[in-house]
Amino acid sequence: MATSSLAKSFVIKTKKEAGNFVKLFSEQENQRPLKDINIVTLSQERLIELINEKRK
Repeated sequence: MATSSLAKSFVIKTKKEAGNFVKLFSEQENQRPLKDINIVTLSQERLIELINEKRK
């Protein structure tokens, strides 16, 4: 999982990482309701394009 800040964005690459994240989140005592989020799956080509654009 890559993250610069949980308030910004992060990447979960595997089902195991997703499960661990949900487990840790669900164990928190002061849970707030979650907002709806958008999930986008990128192709490898699109990911490469985004990385190259960020470097410019």
